[in-house]
Amino acid sequence: MIIKMKTTKYIYTVLTVLVTSVFATANAQTTIPNDKNVTVEREYKPVIQDAGKINSVPEVLDPNVTKQAAKYSEINLPMTVGQNIQPIPAAELELQRRRNARPAFVRLGMGNGLNSMADIFLPVISKEDILLDLKLNHLGTFGTKAHSNSNMSLTLDKYYKNADIYAGIGLGHEYLKYYGKNYNYGSAGGDISEVNLSTVATNYGNESFTEQDLVRINRTAQSFKLNEIANSPSSDVFWRFNTFFGVRSLPNTSKIMYNAEVKFKSFDSKNGLTENIIHSKAGLNSQNGSHRVGVDFELINLLYKSDNAAVLNFWDAYSVFVMNPYYSLELANFNLRLGVKSSFSFIHGRAFNPSPDIHAEWRVVPKLVALYAGASGEYKVNSLNEMFTENRYLYSDLRVKDTYTPFNFYGGIKLKPVYNLLIDGYINYQMIDNQYFFVNKEYASTTVPGQDSVIFTNKFNVTYSGASLLKVGLRANYNIFNFINVELKGAYNNWTVNSEDFAWNKPVYEASFSTDIKITNNFNVSGNVFVEGERFAKFGDKTMKMSPIVDVNLAASYSYSNWFTLFAKANNLLNSHYQHFYGYEVQGINVLAGVAFSW
Repeated sequence: MIIKMKTTKYIYTVLTVLVTSVFATANAQTTIPNDKNVTVEREYKPVIQDAGKINSVPEVLDPNVTKQAAKYSEINLPMTVGQNIQPIPAAELELQRRRNARPAFVRLGMGNGLNSMADIFLPVISKEDILLDLKLNHLGTFGTKAHSNSNMSLTLDKYYKNADIYAGIGLGHEYLKYYGKNYNYGSAGGDISEVNLSTVATNYGNESFTEQDLVRINRTAQSFKLNEIANSPSSDVFWRFNTFFGVRSLPNTSKIMYNAEVKFKSFDSKNGLTENIIHSKAGLNSQNGSHRVGVDFELINLLYKSDNAAVLNFWDAYSVFVMNPYYSLELANFNLRLGVKSSFSFIHGRAFNPSPDIHAEWRVVPKLVALYAGASGEYKVNSLNEMFTENRYLYSDLRVKDTYTPFNFYGGIKLKPVYNLLIDGYINYQMIDNQYFFVNKEYASTTVPGQDSVIFTNKFNVTYSGASLLKVGLRANYNIFNFINVELKGAYNNWTVNSEDFAWNKPVYEASFSTDIKITNNFNVSGNVFVEGERFAKFGDKTMKMSPIVDVNLAASYSYSNWFTLFAKANNLLNSHYQHFYGYEVQGINVLAGVAFSW
């Protein structure tokens, strides 16, 4: 866990300046009175949150500037199905009833396998017109499959009559071990088999192995001695830092709404690349009765560097500019948005990336039946920060190319047949350019005989292809007087990939079932089951089937008083040894228990 001195000095200097200047934010919002149509709420939850799974990756800090929420906001877009879809609360305190109290709390937990967690929330200032919060969190395991993530943030909101000025600063530290398996196979039709690279290096340590399937941008494929590959770092450390400052209008009597924000984000890998992003946003819209006209702008400037310039397989800098003009009509039972999003990428990728921004909703029977449909798209900047969050075991010098989705069509129906039951069924079709898929990093030698001539390491590369995805999904949620909450989500994914045999590592179906039961006001029990169908991994010209995922989790909490809570959570009760990425088995059954204090 050692960061380079120059990075440490830089981060600490920026931290000192910004903290003393009280540049802070918040995921930001407070309830604004005298407005019956739109409510912007500060994202504060006095509920002690999910103890989490050890393989989760908390965010460092990211402002969530909520756009104008119109009356139709109860009809949402299709929800994607992912892991840990429904957070399971570890403890539900009596203080939930006092929403505006914003109590401070400390939560500490320990578990088997050297698992640990800690959360601290301190509302340093809590007034009607100013909010200043300090947050710290940690979640980690330090056994054989070591991984930990620790974050801190200082956030501030200052409210005026017609505007909110917000700012923030955050720092994150992530440590991980490359505990996954390595593999080999011969070019003459050999089988994929697990291999110890140190053992192979005793015979072929000085032989050269060359990178395979490298997408060449700024360099050619590199050759390494097998000793170098076998003795490459067994762990890595990521540092994440961001700060931002913004101002936005409040939804009161003004018909002109605006927002402007500048954010600086930095990602630094001890063994890999450093990425700095300056992300600027601005928006302006005007309302005339039920009509609204507006335009949003974004400018993303990205800069990269590496201690080893020879392996920086990307441009040192490039920029992306986005412009999104739109018109919207908001009626009692019908809403329409017509817009177009134009993304311009300078230096990297396609220069011009247009996509539609169209959405329509019709409440056929208000509060009972709603139909929605739309066409959208995006140019997605695959930053290091996001990619190493999605797969932390990527090859340390890999920069994934950006992804362009020119068309994303969707449509669905939402039903509320009985009180507190919501059903959302949808269909979604996407056309994708430069879709990436994770594959184990491959090296090959022309001088080593037999199956050891090709090796696949426990770090990951990506392969690209044009693709399309047809998704059909269903979400159902039922709540009984806030004592029992049940949610079911499922989706079927039909991938079509132009230049690959499969959509590597992508499941055909996925589903989640979760429930939360308040047995008494002080005793809460919850559970979650996540299922993901079989997937396929690519090893050269061979395909390996990955077992389905079935993950069962249970949690319980008891609030002894409104300031003291006990909680416990058991993850992976079936002791499944499934893999999210080939070669990396997750932890077996693990238990986390602890206490929470609030004041």
